Amino acid sequence: MGDAPPSGFAHFIGAVVGVWPMVGKPLAYERVYGIIKQAILEGLFWPGQRIDNERLKSLVGTSHIPIREALRRLSAEGLVEAHRREGFTVPYVTEPIIRGHYEWLHMALLSSARKGTPPGADILAEIDFPEMQAMSIADATARFFLAVAIAGGNDGMEATVRRANDGLHLIRILKEDLLTDRRSELDQLIALWRFGPLIEFETALDAYFTRRYAILPEMVRLLHRRFPKN
Repeated sequence: MGDAPPSGFAHFIGAVVGVWPMVGKPLAYERVYGIIKQAILEGLFWPGQRIDNERLKSLVGTSHIPIREALRRLSAEGLVEAHRREGFTVPYVTEPIIRGHYEWLHMALLSSARKGTPPGADILAEIDFPEMQAMSIADATARFFLAVAIAGGNDGMEATVRRANDGLHLIRILKEDLLTDRRSELDQLIALWRFGPLIEFETALDAYFTRRYAILPEMVRLLHRRFPKN
């Protein structure tokens, strides 16, 4: 039997996309799953595009069986869509979909923060803040929000944040020109979460999401310019 997922706060340390072994599955499946998932998150396959199995086979260097297993798993996570007799596609992104990711993320972070802000010294000891500072803003944002969720101690909220992070990753990469002060904004959120008080962190978090709701149409236009619909 495979190892169980790591417990406690430490399992958020590592890749932004947490990939834990499936019970009874060889690690090769996990490697294929991780490569394909990251390729989709980074925009190698654009929204609306059919996923070509031969291209995936070349990318991961393996047979179709682990690729199909990985695609089924990604379909359950909402990162790809399965079509009978037509294979898999990357879901096309719309304004309501992006808004939904932000709303779920907002709700989950507020709920988690009320149980884990400011975090205890044992939790802070698990986080490499200099490493987070060195990451891209997209990766650092995902890492920090996941930390807040895990500190809250609710598995459901953690799963919600993971899914929203995945759904918003490409948007976070593309919107550099729309919000140029995102690094200082994130630094402020991290400081307020670490030291409190909770009400100030909640206020800053509300402001963070209000800014993004206001530019949703611009985000969608930017995404569609980069990845035009066929």
